[in-house]
Amino acid sequence: MSNQQAIAQHFHESEGDFVKQALDWVNQAEIDYRLVLTKFLNPRQRYIVQTLVNQRSGLKMVEDGIFDQAESKRVVIAPDFYEIKESDFQLVLLELSFPVKFVSLRHKDILGALVHTGLDRSGFGDIVVKEDEGLVQLAVDQPLVEFIRQEIGRIGKVRTDWQEISFDRAFQKEEDGKDQFLLVNSLRLDVVVAAAFNLARAKAQDLVTSGSVQVNWTVSDQVDRQISLKDVISVRKYGRICLESLSGQSKKDKIKAVFNIIHR
Repeated sequence: MSNQQAIAQHFHESEGDFVKQALDWVNQAEIDYRLVLTKFLNPRQRYIVQTLVNQRSGLKMVEDGIFDQAESKRVVIAPDFYEIKESDFQLVLLELSFPVKFVSLRHKDILGALVHTGLDRSGFGDIVVKEDEGLVQLAVDQPLVEFIRQEIGRIGKVRTDWQEISFDRAFQKEEDGKDQFLLVNSLRLDVVVAAAFNLARAKAQDLVTSGSVQVNWTVSDQVDRQISLKDVISVRKYGRICLESLSGQSKKDKIKAVFNIIHR
């Protein structure tokens, strides 16, 4: 078994391509003694990168997504002696205003407009909408700023005028989720969904097999898929779950876990 195969077996098979990419980033930083900047990563992806970095001596990982509590962040992997600066992340904060008395813009409107241009989701970070103030803020990869300004001239009825603003004006993101301690029989996907939303096991299985459940932003229809630390599970019409920590087993052999749960 190769070293890469040995590492990959610790992660879900669907994550194989990302693990390979993450290993390449880590190797570049270690072998070339240089700073490596990633695209925007979700929490599970950052956990994988951190796990790989922790296996190497002399390397560190720093992340930034502009917003406090940002879900999507860029990561810098570098030798310990590097002094990492804010500019190393190549981030820009864009703001868009709209007349709140006449139109409404929601998160899905902004996301749809960005994806419709062909932008990969890893090219931009969190989208924060303050509907009552008529403002949208977007964290974005610096080289994409002009593309967004040119290609997204309108969102619905709103003419767009994206303005670059300083990071100290970034909105404070509100945390919707609450940490909840649960005892579960296993970390199967259907078991976790049922426990988090207090559903019958059969109902949870139906949600999974019908394509209503995503794990780390990808539809997963395998009821027996094993959930790992920092996996994010989205369940249509119910909400979202993130496995935050594990703390052994109870006297009745149930798994002790803390999940962050957002109810829709």
